[in-house]
Amino acid sequence: MHNAHLVALKPAVASILAILCSLITSGIILLFIGRNPLVYFSLLFAKGIGTPLGVIESIIRMTPLLIISAGLLSCFSAGLWNIGVEGQFLVGAMLAGWAAPALSASLPYPIYLFATAILGIAGGMAWIFLPAVLKARYDINEIITTLMMSWVAINLTAWLVKGPINDLSSVPAQTPLIPLDHRLPMIPLTRIHVGLIMGIASLLGTHWVIRRTTLGYRFRVISANKQAALRAGMRVPRIIVYSLLISGGFAGLAGVSEVLAIKGLFQAGWNPQYGMTTIPLVFLARLNGWAVIPLAFFFSFLAVGGEFVARDLDVPVFFVHVMEGLTLLFFAASEYFAKRRILK
Repeated sequence: MHNAHLVALKPAVASILAILCSLITSGIILLFIGRNPLVYFSLLFAKGIGTPLGVIESIIRMTPLLIISAGLLSCFSAGLWNIGVEGQFLVGAMLAGWAAPALSASLPYPIYLFATAILGIAGGMAWIFLPAVLKARYDINEIITTLMMSWVAINLTAWLVKGPINDLSSVPAQTPLIPLDHRLPMIPLTRIHVGLIMGIASLLGTHWVIRRTTLGYRFRVISANKQAALRAGMRVPRIIVYSLLISGGFAGLAGVSEVLAIKGLFQAGWNPQYGMTTIPLVFLARLNGWAVIPLAFFFSFLAVGGEFVARDLDVPVFFVHVMEGLTLLFFAASEYFAKRRILK
């Protein structure tokens, strides 16, 4: 029993070590560019989680990460990759920014929110549909196709908001502003919107589906051995499409959440690049929905603290992405050495 607990803890220890190694390496990089790593990290933690404002901002920032991670759990569990999260996110956000002002004026508040969410989900699914079909029918690499579709989405949404759906009453290229009383409501007694509840529910619901349902079992079988799944009579092409559509739908829903809760509109050139954060996050969590939650908060507080520190110490905001990338590299290295030990 004791050994079983140790085996279960090994993945968590490996992920924590990857994070620690990335922080140490980031400190060395800071030394090379003439910054004091102790000052940087002390300010990072103080600004990110040392103040009520930092904690609230970190919790708000983790909401889209939770929703996107729910979708990535789906495709990663089936052994598939969705690298085009940014594109699906932007399509969902753009549709919400375009439709919400009109829908809010003609529909009751709850129905309007539901309709906007469905529109965003449909947009995310539509944007991954072609890569899903190409993968399912012709086995074309979904990494390439989802990434290409993402670039198309970035440019298409920018063109649309500068032209056909532009709010001509404003100087910046953007959709009409959604009134405050038509935004997502706040969780009672807090300054955090209900998107957080939606994110946690999406993540844990997907985790349950993957671990406890027939569909989730089929995802895992395809990931482990596609040929065995075919011999067992599973409709592998259909399951591949389902997995990727779920992933794209959640990315679109995250875009809706950001527009209805934070931005209040869709702007040309806006791209928070949450995919860069959620992909390493989900792998560090070992495709475990429960583990995603604390890791999402950790990555969110890095982003929030990094923005504060960038102003105080003149360190680029994107340095946080360097730390995230290093974390994924160290995680990949730990997986490589673990597999070598098993082979030996």
